[in-house]
Amino acid sequence: MKQTSEAAFETAIEASLLAGGYELVHSSAFDRKRAIFPDVALDFIRTTQPKIWGKLETLHGEETGERVLAALCKWLDTYGTLPTLR
Repeated sequence: MKQTSEAAFETAIEASLLAGGYELVHSSAFDRKRAIFPDVALDFIRTTQPKIWGKLETLHGEETGERVLAALCKWLDTYGTLPTLR
């Protein structure tokens, strides 16, 4: 009988996700205090909402990313993940 392990299963799942277009993000990029990957969140917002991001940058300059993360985390803490994703 063939032996399988959780490590092999994890490797297979990871390979499948990466082949499907997912990106590998190192755990060191995770902000424990905020419980979020800040760079991933900001890249997503910049990519999907470029006009709004541009307006925010005009208003807040270099503080834009930090302000958006603060607002996002406050919203997540108040309403939760599912309403945020909707």
